[in-house]
Amino acid sequence: MKYFFLTVLYSIVITIVLMLVIAGFYLVNDGTLEIAFFQSKGAQTGLLRGIGLGIVGSYLSYSLHKAMPAEDLAWKRYFYYLLLSFIIVPIVILGMNILLFTDRSLDGIKAYVSELRWDFALFPTFTFIIIGSIFYGLFFYSSYKNKQIKKQKSIAGEATAQLETLKNQIDPHFLFNSLNVLIGLIEEDKQNAITYTKSLSSIYRYILTQKDKELTSIQEELSFARSYISLLKLRFEDGINYQEGIIEAESKEIVPLSLQLLLENCIQHNRISEENPLTISIYQEGSKLVVSNNLQEKNSPNPSTKIGLANIVDRYALLSKEEVIIEKSDTYFKVKIPIV
Repeated sequence: MKYFFLTVLYSIVITIVLMLVIAGFYLVNDGTLEIAFFQSKGAQTGLLRGIGLGIVGSYLSYSLHKAMPAEDLAWKRYFYYLLLSFIIVPIVILGMNILLFTDRSLDGIKAYVSELRWDFALFPTFTFIIIGSIFYGLFFYSSYKNKQIKKQKSIAGEATAQLETLKNQIDPHFLFNSLNVLIGLIEEDKQNAITYTKSLSSIYRYILTQKDKELTSIQEELSFARSYISLLKLRFEDGINYQEGIIEAESKEIVPLSLQLLLENCIQHNRISEENPLTISIYQEGSKLVVSNNLQEKNSPNPSTKIGLANIVDRYALLSKEEVIIEKSDTYFKVKIPIV
């Protein structure tokens, strides 16, 4: 019942709008418009026809949608709407005219039908089709936008899931590498191993607070990098040189823990000794933050989890249009990460 009343209401509104458009046309052509125009029998008949055809059109669309509910059948529904319009509208107009303009006797109906022109329902039919097409057009547009929204939500959901997976890699990756360093310290210097273990807790606390963020400030990451380098020096002492250039974008952001992963990457893949120290530099180069080290690759590198660098590349791919740049020569290895 509610659907019926809404259909009648919409039909009345649309019909009145059409009548106002026709009235405007008369006003432009004749220069005057009398109130008798709206009180005429033709105007009243037009109003009744409009309401009747509005109800018919609404239920026709409803029936087609019920018969063919699938979204991919929308164009088929529209085709049948056009086809049935040429059949249903003339029948409805004929029935309404008989009720309005005849005495509804058999002779009266025959006389009226015999005087009908072939195009008696042409204007109502095309008006019916145009209005219906507008509603179908709105439906197609709404359906298209909904598909786009669903697609974007799906992409966003997939990206979020991928990002969460990448974030969750950081904990075991850091723990794995830290334990390797701790094992080395225990073998070489037990006192430093104790100091390292105590310092490790504060470093790990930072990781736990940062790993769930999408971006963090460069200033925080640099502060962490200094602390992390100090921790590594407990084991390698003068085997590591750390240099930090002028960075003008400290207030801007990068992917959290990216510096930690890049520093680990330097340690894991290079030989480190006091005779041949590993020099790690962090500096700004345009819109990129650069982590560079002199290249002295291990002959028999430790088994790699292959997570660190790949993790950064994948996270930036999800969060930024800028790409991570990796450069390698005979003497150096550089990773340039975008500043957001």
